[in-house]
Amino acid sequence: MATKKLTNLLILLLIFSNSLIAKEWNFDAILNDRVIGQHIFKVENLKSLSKANFHIEFLFMDIYYKHVSNESWSNGCLSKIDSKTDDDGDFFEVKGQLEDKQFELKANKNSFRYPTCLMTFAYWDPSILKQSKLINSQDGELLDINVEFVADELMVIKQEKIMTKHYQLVASKDGDEKLKIQLWYDKEMNWVGLSSTTPIGDIFYKLL
Repeated sequence: MATKKLTNLLILLLIFSNSLIAKEWNFDAILNDRVIGQHIFKVENLKSLSKANFHIEFLFMDIYYKHVSNESWSNGCLSKIDSKTDDDGDFFEVKGQLEDKQFELKANKNSFRYPTCLMTFAYWDPSILKQSKLINSQDGELLDINVEFVADELMVIKQEKIMTKHYQLVASKDGDEKLKIQLWYDKEMNWVGLSSTTPIGDIFYKLL
């Protein structure tokens, strides 16, 4: 009996300690073989931070992108979001939280009511690969998601060659494709890479 109680206590302590461990991903964003900025993700105590800062020089244009999203989670579901984005002069502010039996969200002047258990593009959580819908934290849109396994692939991550699992995630709205993203995870399903298609080339995230 005492052994069982001790085991249960150790399990509870392990769960508690794991919830306090901060995890962080720091990426260089690379476009056309040039570093255009950084994107960091941090997860701690059921809260997550996504922060991006890009500067793209293309032809005669300077393009700037800044994005910060603070999110709270409960049982794998988004419970609160507060994000601000400057997409080269187009400004977006998204605020939302779980209210009773729905998720109330406001994006600029638009208001939405979404189902209770949804996720954003939280790439650090491989559960997004099982979702049929995700919230775009930039503009608050709820997008339809299709995920396909592509292949097992060797990649160089932090100067080490490892085997990864490559997935393709396509996000659409009313049948129109909005995003096409390639994701890579290691054998323990830890997120290690991303590539996203843009009109001026693919952006690749290199883990630092």
